[in-house]
Amino acid sequence: MSHEYGYGVLEDQLIDLFCCSGSPHFEAAEALIARGADLNAVSPQTSDENVLSEILQGYWYTEDPVDFSPEEIDLDADAALAAQRERRGEAMIQIIQFFLDHGFDVHKNNGKFGAQCLYAIVLSTFSPQMLTAAKLLFDAGARNLPIDDSEPDETPWNFVGTECSFQGTCEHDHHLENLYEAFYQMFQALEDGLPYSGIDSYTSAIGRRVIGILAEKPLSGNVFYPLSLAGSNHKNCFRQPLYFLFDGGYLTIDQYACSWVNTELPKKELEDISLHFPGVVGSTIVDFSFDHNTVVKGSVQYGQPIVSVVFDSGVAATFSLNFGEVEDRDRAAYYSLQQHKR
Repeated sequence: MSHEYGYGVLEDQLIDLFCCSGSPHFEAAEALIARGADLNAVSPQTSDENVLSEILQGYWYTEDPVDFSPEEIDLDADAALAAQRERRGEAMIQIIQFFLDHGFDVHKNNGKFGAQCLYAIVLSTFSPQMLTAAKLLFDAGARNLPIDDSEPDETPWNFVGTECSFQGTCEHDHHLENLYEAFYQMFQALEDGLPYSGIDSYTSAIGRRVIGILAEKPLSGNVFYPLSLAGSNHKNCFRQPLYFLFDGGYLTIDQYACSWVNTELPKKELEDISLHFPGVVGSTIVDFSFDHNTVVKGSVQYGQPIVSVVFDSGVAATFSLNFGEVEDRDRAAYYSLQQHKR
């Protein structure tokens, strides 16, 4: 029995077909469309959703959590969950393409249909496939707009920024924080009129061999500097993004210890800093790991993300912040190198 979403009998059946039955059933969806299901139907019950956005939000929950594939059975719980999320992410991409191929209009309702779908993707699968899904919608013309006239600040870009901050600050899940950072950078590129197609999750850097390392040249002084203050003593501090180059792109580690991949270097003056990372250039990125440190001052807690990039040379480059240890004017990221224990 179909749920009542308010779009119409056939449209409600289409939503159920995709969001409540596990793997997509495209033949059944074709049959519903042939019978008259309208992918661009409007519901009188809601003004901030559409047929596709109803399907996308919470898409990670489209299958029973214990429904492991044969390849996932032998994985530990975290790895199995990640594999499931990616599998559902691939299915979600297929659904979006299906809708676009069958006439779904991201421009409908003054562009709100596209914005509503981008908004829904934020809580869809919690996997890197969210970025690919958003690019499909960007390519079709979806843009950062309010999803409802009554809530001008409820935009997908704002939602991505909020979720990025929540995952890092509240959940201390820096994997998801960095995933949303890449999503955020896609919106920023779109806003600035720059290419967004080459922006991807940090995970796409795994398996890539580093051929050089660059940094944005500071206005004065050196890229790296020591900072020794009461309660804070770190070498190799920096305040501008670092770029770990590989064939066809690069991994960014910025001054907030956030990371993402891109294919387009910024049009800024860059400085070669490869000599500061012995054992990294010529090595392949094999893994990332995340941790979290909290600095407590009175009733205030300051979160410090910790990200380690592991290379096949046995070197691990670890990045963090001095947030909470210093005044805002002295805030910076810093890095250290150590041998990685396998």
